[in-house]
Amino acid sequence: MLSIRLICGVLLAFASCVFAAEPFLAPAVSSGSISVQLVPTEVVAPGNSTLVTFGVPFPRGSINQAGLATVRVFKGGNEVPAFVDQLTPWRHRLDPALDGTSVRVARIQIHNAFSGSAAETVTVSWGGAARQLNVTTLTPVRSAWHTVTSGSFIASDNVQEPDVYAVLPKDWLSLGALKGNRSVPFDASNNEARDNPFTNSAIDHWPAYYEADRAAKNNFYSLINEDDAAVTAANQCKYKTDYEPWLYDRASSMFTLYFRSGFYKSLREAVRASDFYTDHVNASGFFDLKNGDTKYVYAENLAYRYWLTGDDAALTRLSAIVSAQAGFGDNWTPATGFWTERHAAFKLLANQISYEINGGSQATVVATLVGRLVTHQNGANGQIPQPTGFVDGGLYHYGSQHDGDWADGALGASSWMSVLVVDAMLRAYSTSEDPAIANFVRRMGNFLRVATITTTDHGYDNYGGALALPRYAVLSNGVDGQVDASDVEHGLDVAAATAWANYFAELTQQPDPRLAEVTEDLYFTYDTGVNFWIRPNGPGSGLPAYRVSPWRKYGWEHRVSGGLGWAVLASTSSPDPVFANGFD
Repeated sequence: MLSIRLICGVLLAFASCVFAAEPFLAPAVSSGSISVQLVPTEVVAPGNSTLVTFGVPFPRGSINQAGLATVRVFKGGNEVPAFVDQLTPWRHRLDPALDGTSVRVARIQIHNAFSGSAAETVTVSWGGAARQLNVTTLTPVRSAWHTVTSGSFIASDNVQEPDVYAVLPKDWLSLGALKGNRSVPFDASNNEARDNPFTNSAIDHWPAYYEADRAAKNNFYSLINEDDAAVTAANQCKYKTDYEPWLYDRASSMFTLYFRSGFYKSLREAVRASDFYTDHVNASGFFDLKNGDTKYVYAENLAYRYWLTGDDAALTRLSAIVSAQAGFGDNWTPATGFWTERHAAFKLLANQISYEINGGSQATVVATLVGRLVTHQNGANGQIPQPTGFVDGGLYHYGSQHDGDWADGALGASSWMSVLVVDAMLRAYSTSEDPAIANFVRRMGNFLRVATITTTDHGYDNYGGALALPRYAVLSNGVDGQVDASDVEHGLDVAAATAWANYFAELTQQPDPRLAEVTEDLYFTYDTGVNFWIRPNGPGSGLPAYRVSPWRKYGWEHRVSGGLGWAVLASTSSPDPVFANGFD
């Protein structure tokens, strides 16, 4: 069912697979089956027939809308009556033969009577005989939702969630039909429970990219205030009242964890966070904890909630979010006022999500936004000069346009904000396979490579040597725009972007081994930093053992980096990550 090379990477933990660059999208699976865990929440009474609605994503080309008649649900070998429809087709901006011709996400609705409080398994199959027990009418999905009254939210927060969650296999989710790019699922030893911080702090380095995987899981528990019962309220995450933890899309970051882990806990908290977020998006499309600021305006988590739960209410604020993003002037010129890569990225991402769900004229909007970014990278029609030492690939703009983070009259760009643009462009590539986007990401990697320096001024007192550090701001001639020891905290996200740049360099037959090298250097920086932030004795003083500071760091690190391992594995020139930097 899975790509043989992906299986090779998963089973051998990146140990020895060397191959030509993989296609970006996973291959079609025209017939098959997956096991789905149905997890009842506290409101479900054993023995009662309970409505369950969930989405199943498919790699592009796997099944068309007529083929949904072959989607069947089995429990204990017996077919279960099911309603099945298409939530979203696979869209394609550039190839009409691929646009809307296969199902991206199918919605399935069944009833299940649980024998107790434990999860139960059903099997979803497709591509074989037609469904024998067909249900023709969709029951309102939210008729089987309830108000959350314990855990991360209480009744007064008015957060809703499904009575039953459907947990899909991590191997299937990692094929990327939801995120837009493929990833490597967590290894089997990385289970759902929070790891013992004393154990993890004693492990300097994990093989492959397991350090990032463990941190994504363990820091998630800090994010939802379940690090340790001894952590005092003053040191917990104030996600209900403070906007800061929501920057970089808190809910989507949790969904990204779910896509690679298949953990029920991460799915449940992601759905809850998304519902809270949507409730706090006002009619103008802004997040009311930070009204008027488009860098807090996200559509991505709405799509994931819609696709995974089948709940149309998730899209209530989608059009308002797109409208709010329209207020940012992304078309850069020297006369433009405020402009940052971050704002441009979130505008493209919101419109791309809207295109994926709604299609139609949104295709033109996405094409326009992508074209502006490509034009900007190309020099904005001659408006960006190329001085001696010019560094290709950056989205250069004046310091005065970027809140004065470098000299007002100097042209510069931000390394870690550029990562956000790469992430949005990857998503746009998933529904276009546009060569211009591939080339854009490859060239952005060159900028990020030059932006990375090696220094002992990195702030990690657990490591005395020099580490790769991505400078926050770099001028167009490669000199410092702004650099600080805290830039070391962007090792993982920048490594993800250079990994994708290396992938596209390979895919377009323009290899640059330096991209693979800087990816590994940056990841080693991150790997070293994970241990710096583990404080096993912290709970004795009311502090988290797995520190996340600032809280938004979880989003900037993990939402954009889920595909890092796959991008490395899929590139021929990447060093073997098991043995890179001398550790195994």
